[in-house]
Amino acid sequence: MLKNTAERFGSIAKLFHWSMAVAFILAYIVVYYVIWFIDPETSIKPALFGIEPNGALVIPLLNIHWVLGVSIGVLVVPRLVWRLINVEPAPVPGSALEHLLARLAHWALYLFMIVMPLTGYLNTYDPTNFGLFIIPAFRETALFAWIANTWQLTAEQVETPIFAVHKFLGDWVVWVVVALHVAAATFHHRVRKDATLTRMLPAAWGGQAGQKRD
Repeated sequence: MLKNTAERFGSIAKLFHWSMAVAFILAYIVVYYVIWFIDPETSIKPALFGIEPNGALVIPLLNIHWVLGVSIGVLVVPRLVWRLINVEPAPVPGSALEHLLARLAHWALYLFMIVMPLTGYLNTYDPTNFGLFIIPAFRETALFAWIANTWQLTAEQVETPIFAVHKFLGDWVVWVVVALHVAAATFHHRVRKDATLTRMLPAAWGGQAGQKRD
């Protein structure tokens, strides 16, 4: 079943959800691995777990973070289109406030899936290498040249405030919203025992169609 129904999400929606969730988690793991262990300027001292800082690995590892981020930013467009043209499964039983908060949380996640990759790319100082092709750093594009020439700005003046936004959201906001999202799904699954979680799970992971599970 590719499309959504009134009871559950279809295969396409599930593929978007879980592939982007995995990419998001991996992007976080990679960047904090670099910050805490690999980058000589920011690594925890003394070195933990025998992992010594290595400046030569910073850019190759950050490239993985950039690839994952750009992929999320690209995939969010068809994901939003697919959501808008598909029927939305009926909400599980709950109060009007719960439904409102759930919708706000979902749209906040969509917003972050746009803002985080965008702010990440705009302050990426090296090209993003996908292997088969390379995306130039924003500072190397014609658009940046036009912005810099029009407003007489340097790369640092453009990138510094954008990086501040990216870092603040990544450090203090996004993971909190994601944690609340996971906590809410767990609450519905373990306490309410409804289909909030299972209707988004692939069949191989125990996904089911009903509004109420046993």
